[in-house]
Amino acid sequence: MARVVPRFLTVVAALAVAVPLHAQRKTNLLTVDEIQKAKLTASNAYEVVEMLRPRWFASHGLAKLPMTPSDQPQGVGVKIWINNHNAGGVDYLRTIPAEQVEEMRFYNQNEAASRFGPTDDAAIEVTLRR
Repeated sequence: MARVVPRFLTVVAALAVAVPLHAQRKTNLLTVDEIQKAKLTASNAYEVVEMLRPRWFASHGLAKLPMTPSDQPQGVGVKIWINNHNAGGVDYLRTIPAEQVEEMRFYNQNEAASRFGPTDDAAIEVTLRR
């Protein structure tokens, strides 16, 4: 008796193959390759995030995009962490030249609290080149 694959599974498999790899990757990480390409038009870490991951600056996805830090509602923000030290708000990213950034990772509020301690803010962890 031949085994019949349900049509639904065939459609799902076909759609998964059709999605480009860049759309399948996680969006909570900016790799050195992405940053290198972005630094052709972005001079600092803030501009890299603004160009490649603007949702990182949005509060709970409820705000308009693109969004500037001053648009964020009070009490909801994004903290910047460098080498496990809190560097302040997103404006600190403007002080970091794009060529010095190895990697950036976004943490939602729950992940940030788990990683860095109690907080009401999301976080962006920046790893600098050595």
